[in-house]
Amino acid sequence: MEMTKSKIILLLSIIAVLLILVPSTIFIVKSHNNNLRLVIEKKVIEAAELCYNEKKCESKKITLKELMDKNYIEKIYDPVSKELISDKSYVDLTNNKFEIVK
Repeated sequence: MEMTKSKIILLLSIIAVLLILVPSTIFIVKSHNNNLRLVIEKKVIEAAELCYNEKKCESKKITLKELMDKNYIEKIYDPVSKELISDKSYVDLTNNKFEIVK
């Protein structure tokens, strides 16, 4: 099969578009997923801080179960995998980190 000049240009154009499009799409999806998880993390930390400031939670290490039992949050699902996050997961208020326990 003989490649004409126009076929070569078309092929190179498609390759160039794919080289730009694929990494950009991967970056956007990863960024979006990270932002979804950050929203959940901030929501849980905010609920833990509220519980601690209202003196209903005494420890600086507050589990999701404790927050759910005291009606500060409902069940939390991972926004990407749609799996229920374990109620053994906790917020450490000494460094404002939400640790997910599998």
